[in-house]
Amino acid sequence: MAFITVDGSVTSYCDSADIRDKDQRIFDSNEIKFADAPNTPTTLDEYLEDLAVKSTDRINQKIRSSAKWRQYLGVTGQGIDDFNNIPAINPNRIVSRQADFSDMTAYYALKEYILPKVADFGDELSPEVQKIQYYENKFNNLFEELLDMWDWYDREGDGIDDEDRMVSFRTNRRTRNKRATTRVR
Repeated sequence: MAFITVDGSVTSYCDSADIRDKDQRIFDSNEIKFADAPNTPTTLDEYLEDLAVKSTDRINQKIRSSAKWRQYLGVTGQGIDDFNNIPAINPNRIVSRQADFSDMTAYYALKEYILPKVADFGDELSPEVQKIQYYENKFNNLFEELLDMWDWYDREGDGIDDEDRMVSFRTNRRTRNKRATTRVR
């Protein structure tokens, strides 16, 4: 469960072994014919690592598009000048909970890329469709947990300190009473 880096830059949060460990039976029973892939990889591990890179990119985009990422940028003082140009997450600055990111990437690869190849979507009770739903739930729960905590990201690259954490923060909300609208902090 180590991040895959190329030239000092994180390209994937998991490797092929992490994906295999989540559901080894798919690969043991040869349910998926990887030789039929459009760009036939030389090995199954190479194919799974390509899917891990693809999954990592999608997870980074999901984080970037989340309201909690924009909120984190505002709380830590980075701010957002242009909503069309929101800064991307830097995978090299993920300094803790790396095992959770590896798990999340494996769940994403299984639910989006691997299991749909063999799923019988005509039968909602088929085991593959059930597994897709299972991994979807696991992914969503872990994704939300990580976005709620923010105890894993080092915004400035100097180690995690109180400025990097978004544990306690206040949001502005408006309340309305009979006489006026007031702003509560």
